[in-house]
Amino acid sequence: MAKNPAPFFLNGLASISFQVIVLTFILFIIALLLLILRNKNHQIDFDSITGLPNFDHFKKNVSKILSTAKPKEYMILSFNIDNLSLINETYGTRVGNEVLKRVGKHFAKQCSKNEYVLRFFADNFIFFTKNPDFFWNVEERVFIMTTVKEILKDILPERYNFTFTTSAYYIDNPADSIDSMIDKANLAQKLCRHTYATHRVIEYTEEMRNSHEWDREITLTMENAFLNKEFEVFYQPKFNFSNEQVMGAEALIRWNNPRKGLLQPGKFVPLFEDNGFIEKIDKFVFQKVCIFLDSWNKLKESRKLTPLTISFNLSRCHLYNPNLIRELRDIAAQYDIGENKIEVELTESIMFDNHQRLIKVMKEIKNAGFSISVDDFGSGYSSLNLLKSMPADVIKLDKEFLSVTPENQKENIIISSVIEMAKKLKIKTVAEGVETKDQCEMLRKIGCDIAQGFYYAKPMHEKNFLLLLSESAQKVPV
Repeated sequence: MAKNPAPFFLNGLASISFQVIVLTFILFIIALLLLILRNKNHQIDFDSITGLPNFDHFKKNVSKILSTAKPKEYMILSFNIDNLSLINETYGTRVGNEVLKRVGKHFAKQCSKNEYVLRFFADNFIFFTKNPDFFWNVEERVFIMTTVKEILKDILPERYNFTFTTSAYYIDNPADSIDSMIDKANLAQKLCRHTYATHRVIEYTEEMRNSHEWDREITLTMENAFLNKEFEVFYQPKFNFSNEQVMGAEALIRWNNPRKGLLQPGKFVPLFEDNGFIEKIDKFVFQKVCIFLDSWNKLKESRKLTPLTISFNLSRCHLYNPNLIRELRDIAAQYDIGENKIEVELTESIMFDNHQRLIKVMKEIKNAGFSISVDDFGSGYSSLNLLKSMPADVIKLDKEFLSVTPENQKENIIISSVIEMAKKLKIKTVAEGVETKDQCEMLRKIGCDIAQGFYYAKPMHEKNFLLLLSESAQKVPV
């Protein structure tokens, strides 16, 4: 009897169906893996928030263009969103990320041929483009690129002032690394963060590079310089206008750098104020003043002159040091100051930091036995108003404010009024920057108490100041 072929056919059909299913499943797995791999590669190659190509893509494309470029044919623009952290804190990171996404998309639309953009980090976008013929074309391009209010109007309040800080680096060396180019563009923003810019774009300059390298060199060498005793104190004598006798001096810091020579404070003090090293320098100067007065008191000539008043500058950094007064007292207690006075100089600009804190510290300084001088008086806008609350003993008229000639009647009237008012408040006045005989005669005539400037004496080494004092003592009648 013949066998029925149906079971064999069905078995074969089932086997084929199973193979098809297995093959389909395998193809599905492969497709899924490819999709995952593609998404993974996309995550690696593109910014997860903005969707812009990452730094590797940017570098590859830019390097290709720059391989045949001329110096300054192309440029890097750096855009920083101002106060994105405030948006995150106020409206949440979801809104902040949405801002980044929309700004990134907006920048991408601005790209023409051979132009590339990426989000370099946080709120910093980098744009590579050709250098236009005129700087104003850059300004106009940046204006268009940073006009984003319309695309953000539905996620930020209508009155929110959304702004960017923008800087530019004109690529003078196309063979340089892309990282270095971006660093230079961003450095321009960092160095000009607190300055008023007249243009929409801050340009990286050679002066910025030199300044940055100098600041870096100072930062790396300042501690060793202190240990190697490279810092020195100079003294600029002060004279009584009434009898033209030396009545004291201002102690000024100098850096005797082995490679650069004798450096003026303007070369290093601003950076020391930023990095906090100025606190060590100020205490060093104060201690040197104490040592000087101790040495002066041991000389017989000291008995012939009236007690000296030596002033030194105190940085704003100290105002928030709760141990300031104790530290000054501890240093001074080690030396014989005698009847001489130490005068603490505070710049008028400090008054605007924390007025109440300043007045409190000034009173503590006076209670500790030191005098107080306000330096650069007249450089600020609230000078006269501050006098009513400042427990100051002396005001030093700002040298720019004093750049007068006898013929300038308006300035003479202003200076005369300040000096007259100071006398009524029992505050002495020092004219800083006296450089001519005419200035000297004018200031003496209107009643200024003390002169300091090149007309009388330049800042000098301690030994020369001691010699000057000894010569002055010898002229005093017995």
